[in-house]
This record gives sequence, structure tokens and C-alpha cells, in this order.
Amino acid sequence: PKPAAIAAVIKDATLGAAQLAADEAFTLYTSKIGSNAMENIENVALMQGEAARSLDAIALAKTTAADAFDAAERAMDAASQQLDKARAELKEAKEEARAAIASAEVAAAQAAVSANVATALAASSVSDETKILTPTTTSTKTVSVEEEQGVLSLEEVESMEYHDVDYHLSEMAPPFIGEDQCLVPGEAVVRVEKAPENSRRIFAGIDIMASIDDVWNVLTNYEHLQDVVPNLVVNEVLERYDGEDVDYMSDNGGFDESLPEEVQANKISKKLKGCLLRQVGGAKVVGINFSARTTLEVREWPQGMPDFCHFTDDSFDGISREARAKESKRIQLKRYRFPRPFALSRLPTKDISMQSIANDDGEFRMYQGVWRMQPLPGCAPPGKQAMRLTYAVEISPRAYLPVSLVEGRITQDMCTNLRAIRDFVNPELLG
Repeated sequence: PKPAAIAAVIKDATLGAAQLAADEAFTLYTSKIGSNAMENIENVALMQGEAARSLDAIALAKTTAADAFDAAERAMDAASQQLDKARAELKEAKEEARAAIASAEVAAAQAAVSANVATALAASSVSDETKILTPTTTSTKTVSVEEEQGVLSLEEVESMEYHDVDYHLSEMAPPFIGEDQCLVPGEAVVRVEKAPENSRRIFAGIDIMASIDDVWNVLTNYEHLQDVVPNLVVNEVLERYDGEDVDYMSDNGGFDESLPEEVQANKISKKLKGCLLRQVGGAKVVGINFSARTTLEVREWPQGMPDFCHFTDDSFDGISREARAKESKRIQLKRYRFPRPFALSRLPTKDISMQSIANDDGEFRMYQGVWRMQPLPGCAPPGKQAMRLTYAVEISPRAYLPVSLVEGRITQDMCTNLRAIRDFVNPELLG
């Protein structure tokens, strides 16, 4: 045979022997340990399956725990919010209770004053019955509609008693409360009347156990008005007016009947003391924080304002409130034609006018009003004085601010301001 053929046979035999040896070895191995190895493989597979299930269980437990913690935190947050709300409600309730107690204390003190007045009136009525039998003791100071005399002086008023004043006069003006209504003890009353061009006229008043001078000094202490008036965010005196020593109510006090009445009022006002005042008031209107700014020309009228400074007469001669309100609804607002505060026309007054300056850039197109102070003879207990503080104002907000949105807040603040002034001059009532 050829060498190549021999080599091929040897190669095949060798490969065959090697394969046979391998098969025998595998057969021997599997015959001796095969069963144990399979069991081990199955056991490993089982362990891996158990491990996988354990990992799944752990992952599920972690997820469940996280969800539970989240729920607990949410519950705690909700409880905390409820607790904060409860605390706020408790605080509000405490404040309301304090305010109610303070109001009750003030009302009780004022009721005591009113009782003293009633006692004095009862005594005076008994005295009056006796005086009927003695005509020579009849008072000659009684103020009545029929009298032709002018306004009484403060000196004359000081010696008057309650029965010397007819508090039921039909001429009491303007008509924001009933003619037979006495405001003592001091709670504020208010009346609103419509006016043209997004405007309102508002009348308010309160009776105070104090002298006219007490209240006058508070209202003319311009640098410190923010200490008295709530919600006054800014109160800045820009200029002081020294004024002239002029008797503007006399014949030669500056009247010029050839001029329009508003021009006369303007000319006289420029001779009076006062100031230029910049104010910003803050309030919440329909849930929105709102601030209104205005620059005011303030003038002091220690003898009261002349009648021609007002757009209405001081006597209404029996015309009903409804008819007067309907008529004034058509009257346009005009500078230096002020609204008339409520007052007894025969008793003396002291006035302070406030008017937004021309071309004011504040929220009001026009703002002008009058503070009026008037004595109330016979309405205070012995040794005390009583007075009536009234305020009439015309407001005309800018076109972007409908007056219907702010009139309620303005009337509320006016009553609040009147009560604040009352409490400021009567601190013992709060005490």
C-alpha cells in the first residue's frame, strides 16, 4: 500500500479510538454521578425560583410600605391643615368675643349716660309742669320753626337745656335719618343717594359725649390723623395754609353776589386755614385688596359754611326724603358746591371741608365732603357736653372703577371712622 493510504487508516483508527474512549468516559461518568447531578440541577433551579419569588415578595413589601407611608403622611398633612384651620377659627372666635365684650362694655357705658339723660329729662319735665303755673319763668330761648332769628352763638347754646331745643323740627337736614331721631348714645347712621356719572352722595352721623372743641382738635391735627382713622395707609401733610384773620360770615367777609356761588365759596376758602393732604386708604373690595389715593385741599370753617356753599337749602319745608333723593339724583357734582351734612339749622356749627385737587391723578375723578360739628344742648349729664358729628361726601370714581363696587365699602368705612373718632375722644368708655 501507498504511504498516504496507510497514514489515512492510522488517522481514522486513532480518531475512532479517541471517540470511543470519550464515549466510555461519559458513559462511566453519567452512570456513576448522573442521578445526583440532575437532582442538584433541579435543586438549584428550585432555589433560584424561590429566590426570585422572595425578591418579588420583598419588592411588593417595599411598595406596600411606601404606599402606607405616603398615605400616613397625607393623613398627617390633612390633620395638620385641619388643626391649623381649627386654631385660626379659635383665634377668630376669641377676637370676635373680645370685640363683642368691648362693644357690650361701650354700650353699657353709653346706656348709663343715656339713663342719666333720661333721669335729667324726667326731672326737667316735672319742673316744666310746675313752670306752667308761673308764666314768668317760661324760657325765651326755645328754638322753633316759627322763629325768625338766625343761628345761635356758642355762648347762647352753653346756657340752654334740653327742653330749650325742639329736636323734632321738620327742617332738620339732610334727610338721611328721621327728623325725630336722636343719635345719642353714639352709634353711627348712614344714608346713600345716587348721583349722575358713576357718583354717589353719602351722609353719615354720630352723637358723641364730648365738646365740639374736643372733636375739632382731633380732626385738625392733620399730621396724626392716621392714629385715629383706621385703614389710612398714608397720611402726609404736603403744605400748611396759615389763613387770614377774616370774619367771612359778616357782610364784608368776601361775599360778592355778582359772582356764581361756587366762585364765591372758592374765593373765601382760599383765605382760611387748612392744609394740602395726601392720603392713601386701604380696604378689601369684593375679596381684592384695594387702595385709593387722593390729594385733598382741606379748609377750616370755624363759623360754619355759608349756605351758598351747598347745592341744597338748609330747610326742606316738609318735602319727603324720597322726593328730595329723587331730585338730588339729577344734580351734577360741581366743585365748591358741597353736600350739606345733617344738622339742626338753628344751632351753630363748625365745619371742615375736604376736596380733591383739580387734575388729581388718584382713583377718584372727584371727592369732596364736609365734616360738621354741632353742640347738643341738654343731651349730656351734668358737667358733661354732647355734640353731633356728621359727614356728607360726594364721590365719583374713575370710569374703570364702578361706584357700585366700592360704595358699600366706603359707607362701612365712614361708620367705622365715626366710631373711631367717638372712641378716641372717649377712651374711658373702652377702658
